[in-house]
Amino acid sequence: MDIGAFSDVGRVREGNEDSMLVVEPDGPRQGQVVVAVADGMGGHNAGEVASAIAVDSLRRVVEEAEPTLDANELLTSGVSLGNRSIWDAAAEDVAKDGMGTTIVCAYLDETGKVVIANVGDSRAYAYIEGQVHLVTADHTWVNEQVLAGFLSPSDARTSPYRNLLTRTLGNGPRVDVDVFTGLQLGDGDGLILVSDGVTGYLEESDFTSVLREADTAQAAAERLVREAVERGGADNATAVVVRRR
Repeated sequence: MDIGAFSDVGRVREGNEDSMLVVEPDGPRQGQVVVAVADGMGGHNAGEVASAIAVDSLRRVVEEAEPTLDANELLTSGVSLGNRSIWDAAAEDVAKDGMGTTIVCAYLDETGKVVIANVGDSRAYAYIEGQVHLVTADHTWVNEQVLAGFLSPSDARTSPYRNLLTRTLGNGPRVDVDVFTGLQLGDGDGLILVSDGVTGYLEESDFTSVLREADTAQAAAERLVREAVERGGADNATAVVVRRR
């Protein structure tokens, strides 16, 4: 696997509340990769703390889990631990009350099998045979309206409620985690995880162009983030790219 990761604070925010993760375990899980992007909730207390807890919890589960634990359980357990840890941390410190984060994470093995899990509006895209398509579904009010047929995708992109999240980590002691299976990467195919500071400015066609033209996963991750910042940069922007050699 060729892996790249990059993050930028953007042009408006004073701090970066995004966190990212790349884990390549040793031992029985050697050859597997777990990656994640978490976006701490802007405007809330300690968003950067929440996103860091989320990815650290996932890392701990990946590093400590039994080899027999399958990918679905691995990601769900990691995300659930992150949610509970954020909830507990906020309950113990009034300064952290209300903190939360999104997360999108993925497991990849040496055969190209991919499993993805998400909560919130950080997204996963697949790059298959030279074309990018969205895999995850945003947990936002506007996306629910689109799925229900009450709002068009174009109107959703400009809606003043487009950043209204309906599901996050830290909002309760338990959280529902969406899991996506059945994705298989061939030679040259890839996976892209991004925060909404990237998807707010780039279309699927932009992702496709970048993945086609970039020589490495790191170059692709950096270009995606930098283009998002150049087009506005109103939010932190983060990308993790994995390419199967």
